[in-house]
Amino acid sequence: MISQDLLEILRCPIDPERRTSFVVEGDRLLCPRCGVRFKIKDGIPVLVADEAELPPGCPSLDQLPCQHQEKPLATPGTA
Repeated sequence: MISQDLLEILRCPIDPERRTSFVVEGDRLLCPRCGVRFKIKDGIPVLVADEAELPPGCPSLDQLPCQHQEKPLATPGTA
């Protein structure tokens, strides 16, 4: 079991903006943004992208929706 304190600070490593918190689903952490699941082994989440379980119909990490979100354009004078 993962403590609530740890769960509050963990973020999906696949999310380019690192803003997505996880949801616990049994012995997995689910990223609600892209549907990727990470195993929890002996109470420790395995947040290794190559070991993530991809959602159905997604053949690879680079096909995840979070990898194709458009980034906002920089406003002149702010870059």
